[in-house]
Amino acid sequence: MPPKRGRAAAEDETSQELRRTKSAVNEAMNEFLCPITFSLPVDPVTAEDGNVYERSAIEEWLEQQRKSPVTNLAMGTKLLPALRVKNMIRAMVTSGTLTGDKVDAWKLKLEEEEEVAETRRKAEAGEGWAMFKLGLWYKLGQKGLAQDKAKAVEWYEKSHEAGHANGTVGLAWCYLHADGVPKCLVRGAMLMGQAAEHGSKYACYILGIAYAEGICGFPEDEKMARRYFSMVASASNDDCSDEEKEQAATWLRERPAA
Repeated sequence: MPPKRGRAAAEDETSQELRRTKSAVNEAMNEFLCPITFSLPVDPVTAEDGNVYERSAIEEWLEQQRKSPVTNLAMGTKLLPALRVKNMIRAMVTSGTLTGDKVDAWKLKLEEEEEVAETRRKAEAGEGWAMFKLGLWYKLGQKGLAQDKAKAVEWYEKSHEAGHANGTVGLAWCYLHADGVPKCLVRGAMLMGQAAEHGSKYACYILGIAYAEGICGFPEDEKMARRYFSMVASASNDDCSDEEKEQAATWLRERPAA
C-alpha cells in the first residue's frame, strides 16, 4: 500500500491534469462559437471568409451587408454546411465533455429546432393544429423562428382551411387588427363567428367582449354579448385562459338576463 503522502500527491496531480484538460476543452469550445451570436451553432455553416457561423445569424447579416463580421472585408453569400463541426459539437455535448451555460443554451436551441421541424412535418402532412402552432410561433418570433407576420397569416390560413378552430381565430385576429394583412373588419368578424361555431371558447369570449364594448366594428349589443359569453362555458375547444373564462362568467353574473 503506498504511503498516504504519495497517494495525496498522485490525487493532486490527477486533479491538476483534469483542470488542464477542462481548460483546454473550454478553449476549444470558444473556437466553435459563432462570431455573431457568441453561442454554439446548431446549424453551423462555413462562410467565404473561412469562419463558421450559425446559419440563421450569418444569413440575416448578409442580407444587410456583404462584409465579413470577422474581417470587415467584402464577402459573398455562399455558405457551406459545416458537418464536421456540427458532429463534433454534438459528440462532445452528448459525452459530457462540454458543459456550462453555452451548452445548456445549445441543447435548448436544438430541442426547439427539432420541435419546429417535427411540427412542420405534421403541418405539411395536413394537421391543422400543427399549422396553427407554426403561425403562432412566426407571429411571436418563438422557437428560434424570426418574427414574420406574413408567414403567420399564411399558416393561420392553412390551418383555417384544414378546419382547425384555433387557426380560424388566429386568422380572424389578424384581419381585425391589421396584423400581417390589411384590416378587414367584415372578414375578421365572419372568421371569428365561424371559430365560435366550431367550438372555440376563445372566439366566443372575443365576440362577447366585442359586443359588450362595441369594438372591432361590432355594435354595442348586450343581448349578443350575453349570447357569446354564455357560450364560453359550453364550447368544446378549451383554448381560453381561466382568467378569460372568469371574466365572461363575471360579466354574466353582473348582468342577469331579464
